Amino acid sequence: MRRVPDTVRGLAARFLPRGAPMLSVLIFGSYVMGLVRDRFFARTFGAGAELDAYNAAFVLPELLLDVLVEAGLAAPFIPIFMRLRAGEHDPEAADRFARSILGGAVAIMGVAAVVMFVFAEATTALIAPGFLAHPEQRQLYVMLFRVMLVTPILFAASLTLGQVLLAEQRFFWYGIAPLLYNGGIVIGTVAFSDSLGIFGPAIGAVIGAALHLGSRFIGLWGSTFRVGLEWRFRTPDVREFVRLMVPKMVSHPIEPLTFLFFTRVASTLADGSVTAVSFARNFQSVPVSLVGVAFALAVFPALSAAHATRDRAGFVRLVGSNLVGIGVITSAGAVGMAVIGEIAIRVLFGGGAFGERDVQLVAATLVAFTVSIPFESVSHLLSRAIYATRHTMLQVLASVAGLAITVVATLALLPATGIIAIPLGFAVGQAGKTVLLGLALLVRLRTLPPKGALA
Repeated sequence: MRRVPDTVRGLAARFLPRGAPMLSVLIFGSYVMGLVRDRFFARTFGAGAELDAYNAAFVLPELLLDVLVEAGLAAPFIPIFMRLRAGEHDPEAADRFARSILGGAVAIMGVAAVVMFVFAEATTALIAPGFLAHPEQRQLYVMLFRVMLVTPILFAASLTLGQVLLAEQRFFWYGIAPLLYNGGIVIGTVAFSDSLGIFGPAIGAVIGAALHLGSRFIGLWGSTFRVGLEWRFRTPDVREFVRLMVPKMVSHPIEPLTFLFFTRVASTLADGSVTAVSFARNFQSVPVSLVGVAFALAVFPALSAAHATRDRAGFVRLVGSNLVGIGVITSAGAVGMAVIGEIAIRVLFGGGAFGERDVQLVAATLVAFTVSIPFESVSHLLSRAIYATRHTMLQVLASVAGLAITVVATLALLPATGIIAIPLGFAVGQAGKTVLLGLALLVRLRTLPPKGALA
């Protein structure tokens, strides 16, 4: 019996990427708070026109944040930052680089927010054309949209500081920030909804974004990095950052664009359709994030090291073991979610303004969404594996093709299945993307140079 703990630890070390359990726990905590948030939404507002306007108001600010800031940070920041920190000639170079990227991110989102504020009304036709036939809902969307524009500026700073936290392996403070963000929305909903209605959650989103950023300031306490803004954009390091981020930026907004398309489609259906898609997606993304994203992030450094040392066998072994692990766990999770989804929705959201019709609508949408869970989870691993081979364009092409397949499948299924066409179209698109990523990885492995050859 004394050997059991050692055996368990040995199996975990062999089959779980290092760091994956910690990332999974932190991500799970964020999702729990997200469920609390959605429960308050459901019981306070129901699946109706107000919450549709609230959810639609998030789409464009989040899309621009993803495209202009988050996409660029995701791939090149940490490698450049760590290389500069390892340099002996200029130990401050890494901090100057980080502060320059921080200044650029805040400035870009600040300008974007001003432009979006001015043209807020014009965004209705792009984001939620179904609102055009309902002047009150359209006006509500515009006002909420303008309130939301504070959050991407705060997030631009927070996301940059988050990369520094990751580089320094301060996982707790990196992972606690999304939980605090959702907590801020809950605070706004509870504290202000009685007097301000749907603007309560909007104010809560601003509070949450401030908490998100504040937690990362706290997380950097004791670090040698000093937070500040610099504007050194003509250095070789910043130019390298820009060169490396462009391909990632092309593929990064594919998911927000996908759900922008879903919002457009859902806004033309019955009231509550936009909210049903949003709630169902929140459930569906839990196993994807806990397993697919966490495993892919954790194994990425090992994949990169294996490729750098021309260890083709080790690279294939890492991909294979994690592919099996992700596939088995997420397939089981998809079945479980399909079985208990309606019960969970009724327990968590049912009651108050969220009636039986709302429960059935969200549950049916979720069951269809579960089909995509294994495909989307595996795609994260395959994408990271391709990035580890120092290539990005093949992943971009697979993502664009997946979006095209999703759009075609959704529109083809829409007349016969209504709102269910959205999750089914997403599943078809994710399956197509996963197949293409697998083929792309095989192509990259065929070109993996032998040990001793130049990269």
